[in-house]
Amino acid sequence: MQDDENKKDADLKEMILDLFYSTKGNLDAVNAALDAKFKITGERSISLFEKFIRSRLDMNPKTLRMANLEITPVEAVYLSQYPGLEGVEVLDLRKNSIGDTGLDALAHSTLLTSLRELDLRNNGITRIGMESLAKTQVLTQLEKLDLRMNKLGKRWETKLIETHRFPVLRELKVG
Repeated sequence: MQDDENKKDADLKEMILDLFYSTKGNLDAVNAALDAKFKITGERSISLFEKFIRSRLDMNPKTLRMANLEITPVEAVYLSQYPGLEGVEVLDLRKNSIGDTGLDALAHSTLLTSLRELDLRNNGITRIGMESLAKTQVLTQLEKLDLRMNKLGKRWETKLIETHRFPVLRELKVG
């Protein structure tokens, strides 16, 4: 069952990334394609999600707080490619459902190089997502990282520190 879910998440991530590249990042075209696809499954309109991101970034381009919004892995992948994230220093995604696929997309998003604080508490993240995070070359400016209430053990604190990918990390909470 977990393998089927991982394959589904990987396929959705690939679809969204393909849309970004094929439309050259045209958000209107990406939104239209995603809305058409998700209308079938009854999931939230990606256009609505995009408007929410935009409104939050318009209020404060350095802090994006999106806690407890039922954000899916697909929406996390979309968010990871969203223009305007370049200046975000604080990203709060606690109490969502981004899972391993969403974490992978965020950990490798070239738009998040300014990120200083990342809150991913209670997101269904497992060792698969952590293995991806441990390989990031993007989130090197993280000072605070909170991964509590996921499917992880305390040993991930040591594992992440030992990667030396987070040179300025001063606060890490896992398990």
